[in-house]
Amino acid sequence: MVISRKFSFLGLFFVVVVVIYGKDTKTDSVVTAPRNFVPVDQYEGLEYEQGYWTNRIFHPREFYEEIPLIPLEVRYGLGFNGGGSTFDQMKSGWIEYEDPSVEEFDGGSWNARVGHQLELDVLKTNLSYFLLKTSWADIHTGLNFKYSSIFSPEVLPDTSWGEKRSSWGVGGKNFSPLLLELGISNSMNIQWYDSWLIHLRYTYGLATGTFYRDAKSYDKSPNGWGPSTSFSIGFRYVLNPGSGNQYLLGADFKHSYTKIDRISDPDDLTPISRFDLANYGLFFTLSVSKGGKKTVGDIGKEYYYHRDFISAKENLEEFIIRYPLHSNRYRAEKYIEECRKKIPIQLARAGMNFDERHLTGKALEKYRQARKLTLDANLLAGLDERISQIARKYMYDAERMVVRGQNDSALTVIVKTAAYSEEARKSIPYFRAKIYLAEGKKAMQSGFFMNALDLFEKALLQDQDLNIEVELLRYEIATMLVNQANQAEDIAAIQLVIKSLEDAQNITGNLGEDNENTLKALKEKVIRFEEISIQKDIDRRMADEREKREERLRPTLQIGMTIPQVQEILGEPMEIIHKTNKKGEDMQLWLYGSGADTVLQLSFLEFILFKIERG
Repeated sequence: MVISRKFSFLGLFFVVVVVIYGKDTKTDSVVTAPRNFVPVDQYEGLEYEQGYWTNRIFHPREFYEEIPLIPLEVRYGLGFNGGGSTFDQMKSGWIEYEDPSVEEFDGGSWNARVGHQLELDVLKTNLSYFLLKTSWADIHTGLNFKYSSIFSPEVLPDTSWGEKRSSWGVGGKNFSPLLLELGISNSMNIQWYDSWLIHLRYTYGLATGTFYRDAKSYDKSPNGWGPSTSFSIGFRYVLNPGSGNQYLLGADFKHSYTKIDRISDPDDLTPISRFDLANYGLFFTLSVSKGGKKTVGDIGKEYYYHRDFISAKENLEEFIIRYPLHSNRYRAEKYIEECRKKIPIQLARAGMNFDERHLTGKALEKYRQARKLTLDANLLAGLDERISQIARKYMYDAERMVVRGQNDSALTVIVKTAAYSEEARKSIPYFRAKIYLAEGKKAMQSGFFMNALDLFEKALLQDQDLNIEVELLRYEIATMLVNQANQAEDIAAIQLVIKSLEDAQNITGNLGEDNENTLKALKEKVIRFEEISIQKDIDRRMADEREKREERLRPTLQIGMTIPQVQEILGEPMEIIHKTNKKGEDMQLWLYGSGADTVLQLSFLEFILFKIERG
């Protein structure tokens, strides 16, 4: 039997040790925050969000303001009329003649085919933006003016031509086309960065001009006109990126083709019936464009690829509001939708970062924000678990606050925790009961027994599980009240003790024989005191009635009374002014103080009252 008891004791001791150490060695959930409830994708190790380089290459400026107008482009450069099998030859057939048997003109040496060009593009308008207030591409259309000529032209074979027809041998003439062109210019900007862009351009129109000249001047005849086209590709450097009106410097490689196939030659001065010029050149450009500024949409996209999805969403939503007709609005909406999916993960990661630094409050805020926004079931489950861990930690802290007497702080913590924890919400009555109980114990120790009993009753209303503890406290109060009753001397204290004893009797059911006799004796003492008090009250009321009756029977002051009659009513005055009038009659003025700053003045003539005044 002894051995079995020892084993029982050892077994109980082992269980207690396991329970105690199991609780003490449990790691703090706030310190050891789980890191597996946020989905980790295969791109987490990358510096940028997936698609960063694709965006940089194919969508670099998709949310920039459109460029609705390029008011002016000035282009100047050198060109070379070429196209033959070698650099210094012209392509055969580039000139057609009235008489095919005449000597062909080869254009001369290469330096005879170098010239310069000056071009103006004006009012180049983005037509889609102008007509629809939206732009699907940065394409502009405007008017093109061009001037071109040759520096050192070659002399025509006038001798051999003159042998065919005398008017063709005009002598000493140079083949030097001077052309003026009017056309339509279409250009497209391809821009990756704010500071530079690639410029593609195509023009078509009509060219007109003369092509004979002597050493000094151009001949007006013969002349001709025909279609002209050109294509160029170039580079532009933006001098003031981000401004409303941007200025650009650039260089272009250009190929142009001009066909003069309508020759006017009334004097029959040339056998040429048509000529084609293929020109290749390098040009320098100055242009002015309106628009093209960076918008909040581009800022939002930068935030997106740097994985700040919250800031990205805010900026992209502002972009849609400010630019409702932007051609890439639909792209902004797609980014916003992606941000909505990724913001919860960003918030959860921020929460874990705060967790690692033991900033539990900030971590909880991020977790709660993520939980409101996520639709991912796995992430939702992980967030719920982590939030529950933090809630239990706060509930434990609140319990310790109650033990330390920090009741208001404890209730504040548990109410705040209940905002996101069902477990904490259900525990609010328990914590309120514990607080009422603690406050009641303080009141009991200070002698405020009725206040303590009221607090104990409130505690029971919150949590019936405290019934046994409350009953013990009530019995303790009853015992204290009996002791107080034996020491009470004044009637007010006796009445308070009687009420307390009666309440204690109702609570405990029995005060004991001695305490019951004490309660009975106290009640008899109170009854005797009440009888004495009632008799005193009767005597006081009778005295008051007698005084009122005497006051009613007392004579009132009237004109014609003698000085002794006045004295009987008012007594002696505070001051008497005594005089004799011209007739030798006795005159007296009696002054009585009848109130604050008020004086009763009685005038006597020959000892008879004849005037009453208040002043």
